[in-house]
Amino acid sequence: MTRYIITDTQSGHKTLLIKTENREVRLHSAYDPVKEAERSVSGFNKGRASIIVVSGLGLAYHVQCLREKYPGTFIVAVEHDPEIAALAAKTHPEFLQGVAVITTQGDIERIFEVEDLAQFRGVAHYIHRPSFALHKDFYNAEFIEINRFFTSKISDLLTRFEFEQSWMSNILRNVHHVFTSGRVIDLFGRFRGYPGIIVSAGPSLRKNVDMLDSLYEKALIVCVDTAIKVLDRKKIRSHIVMTLDAQKHSLRHFLGLRGPLPTLLADLVSYPAIARSYAHEIIFSTTSKYYTDRQGKTQRETTPLVDWLENYIPPIGDIQSGGSVATSAFDLLLNLGCDPIILMGQDLAYTGREIHCSGTHHNDEWTGLYSRFVNLDTINQRVVRKRKIKRVESYGGGKVISDFVFDLYKGWFEDSSLKVPVQVINATEGGARIANTVEESLSSLAKRLTVKKKTPDQILAEVLNHRTCSDPAVLISGIRGAIDSINTIHEKAESALKNHGGGRSMEAADLIEQQGLVSVFNPFLKKSHIYIARHDLDPEKGKELILKDIKSACMRLLPLFNGCLKNMESRS
Repeated sequence: MTRYIITDTQSGHKTLLIKTENREVRLHSAYDPVKEAERSVSGFNKGRASIIVVSGLGLAYHVQCLREKYPGTFIVAVEHDPEIAALAAKTHPEFLQGVAVITTQGDIERIFEVEDLAQFRGVAHYIHRPSFALHKDFYNAEFIEINRFFTSKISDLLTRFEFEQSWMSNILRNVHHVFTSGRVIDLFGRFRGYPGIIVSAGPSLRKNVDMLDSLYEKALIVCVDTAIKVLDRKKIRSHIVMTLDAQKHSLRHFLGLRGPLPTLLADLVSYPAIARSYAHEIIFSTTSKYYTDRQGKTQRETTPLVDWLENYIPPIGDIQSGGSVATSAFDLLLNLGCDPIILMGQDLAYTGREIHCSGTHHNDEWTGLYSRFVNLDTINQRVVRKRKIKRVESYGGGKVISDFVFDLYKGWFEDSSLKVPVQVINATEGGARIANTVEESLSSLAKRLTVKKKTPDQILAEVLNHRTCSDPAVLISGIRGAIDSINTIHEKAESALKNHGGGRSMEAADLIEQQGLVSVFNPFLKKSHIYIARHDLDPEKGKELILKDIKSACMRLLPLFNGCLKNMESRS
């Protein structure tokens, strides 16, 4: 049993002793813990870092010294023992003002999600030696996880820099379909208690894909776009095929399908030609991220333009993504109420030194490279050799080849499987072992799962036959208003640039806010805002840079909104 003993020192300050059956550990000096902390912190240099992560809290003397040495710097204290964190807060609450305290890995996202990357300059690590010595593995793991979080956050920001404008273009080219298609929000909760199967395109899919037909009336089958050709060639049905990639190459998954076609679930950012050419029912979704901020409130981060559109159309329905179609399908099944969630073809590894199941469009494209000396195995080997591979535990035991990217997705599925209130079954029958899932073959599932009163097909048809309708005239009016505002903003930005800014330089930016178009313009201005914040740019030069971006954004937005208006008016 562990006891925490607080006593007074000769200097009049408190010190903390941890007492167990085997030993006693003093977290601070028994004579003067303040001077001890001052000496330690005097030798610490945070460099350019905008965040200090402290490993070990104790009674927070060192935290107070860091606050005094680096006023205005965000300090995060990581503490293994929640009881010590509570003692510090009770003994020296003033030391922890403005300091975030982490006691579990789950706190990391809550603390850092709202961090402004424009002000981010890296993380410095201060180690409280007595605390760190007690739980080295915990503190090292937490610091690695914090760095990984920021790496992911920066990667997400760079992805947004590259793709947000394309996403907006696709949304404006897709949105007219919403008025004649289904909305995923109408499916939420409708499959409560039904098993849900996610069919991915891993190499192991060929082992058990033929079993899917026997589950068609027993479970909702959601196929990722990469795997649809594999099923189509075998005349195996799924209920839904899901696509969310905004890039043109995603169209190739759908070329040459013979049918019967499943319902298409397309994210509003998906490549427009897919929805335009798909010869069956379509349901649309949006991608949003939900997180809890430091005040404990749930926040929603939408795809650009979606929150503006929701002023004029009812919600379409959010699906959260972990970076792949399969992770989005996982969240979809949770929202639909499916239990259990069954993973199939989710190898997350180079099973048999292959990348995808044969039959995907990727393999089709490689056939043009075949010769007497080059076949599919050769091409797979070349790709695998370029990756930084590692060996991980495989489904059923043993080892299988994986890499860093696969490992990230494996971690996502393991973490999600632990947190969700439903059972997750890995029926891939190959690939990497996914912790926190139950391994069971598809043939076993086919035998024990039963047909319910309504089949998944019947529920899907019921929802689509009673789909939510809204008046397109409301959005048409909103688009016309946006076009008028963008024209005015363009004129003001152009005039200000000709007159070298002056007092009128911010009129265009002010008008963007007044007209409720911040989220419309933000993808075009974000990069410059961050650049200005990070480089302490001269204010006048900063204004000129933003004005140029506003003018450029107007020239990009006007044809997009005009095209959207034309599509909307032809539909109404």
